[in-house]
Amino acid sequence: MDNTPSTLPKVTSRNLRVFLAVKDSDQRSHMEDNLVMDGFDVRTFSSAATLWDAFQQRPARMIITERRFGGGLSGLDLSRSIRKHYLLPYIYIVVLSTMSRLQEIKEGLAAGVDDYLVKPPNPLQVRSRVLVGLRWLQYIDSLHEEKS
Repeated sequence: MDNTPSTLPKVTSRNLRVFLAVKDSDQRSHMEDNLVMDGFDVRTFSSAATLWDAFQQRPARMIITERRFGGGLSGLDLSRSIRKHYLLPYIYIVVLSTMSRLQEIKEGLAAGVDDYLVKPPNPLQVRSRVLVGLRWLQYIDSLHEEKS
């Protein structure tokens, strides 16, 4: 499948594919339920590594991942890999973390993260970040349409 910006469908809340990587199955399920109720196409993963494997087969336009997974690929590693290998179309990345010091947030942003939520996020925070990400993706896509 050709994923160049000119061949991608316009991203909307109805076709936005969201990949969600959260360790805790209850929290993951709760976040998934809230996003699905808002009309998003959500696929869940228990680690950044399993998300990355699926992403390479069929990329999502938005990633929500925890920062740490206790070994293996971290959320920041995932972000770095996406930024290195998938420049276009743009992928919006949100990281969830208990690490809330300014330096830790700066590290996340330096790794290519677009947004950083301190855990535990409430459903309204997650929803608002996804909607902001959706607007950002629509804007970036519109810039590429103008160039085509």
